[in-house]
Amino acid sequence: MDGILWMVVIAIAVVLLIAIAARAINARRSRPAFQVRGLPASYLGAYQARMTELQAMFVEHPREAVAGCKQLVDDMIMRMGYPTRMTDRERLADIASVDRSHADHYKVGMSLKPESTTEEMRRALQSYLEMARSLLERGSRERAAETESRPEIAG
Repeated sequence: MDGILWMVVIAIAVVLLIAIAARAINARRSRPAFQVRGLPASYLGAYQARMTELQAMFVEHPREAVAGCKQLVDDMIMRMGYPTRMTDRERLADIASVDRSHADHYKVGMSLKPESTTEEMRRALQSYLEMARSLLERGSRERAAETESRPEIAG
C-alpha cells in the first residue's frame, strides 16, 4: 500500500511539472519578440491623405485600391517596429501577438482571391482602412501623451 501511495505522489508531481513547463512555453510564444512603437508624427498626414485617395480609387479600380490599402497597412506596421516578413501568414501572426482586432482586420483582407466579387473587395478595403485608422489613432494618442508628459521650459 505504501508503494502505491508513493507512485501516485510521483505521478502527480510529474504531471504538475509537465503542466508548468507547457504553460511556460506557451506564454513565451505568445509574447512578441519585438517592440512596437507609435507611427512617426511626420507620416500621419500622408497616411490619412493616402487612405482618402484609396477610398476614392475603389470606385474605378477596386482591386488596385485594395492592393494599395494592404501596401499602406504593411508600410504602417513596418514603421511601427513589426518585423519585415516574407509571407502574409507570418505578418498576421506578428499582428495577432500585439493586437487581436488588428489581426482580424488583416485576415479579412488576406482572404481575397483572384475571383473575388466587388462586395468582397469592398469588405477587404473597409477592413484594411479600419485597421489603418486604428493605427493612426494609436499614433496620435501616443504623441499626445508624450507631449503632455514633457515638462515645459520656462522662458
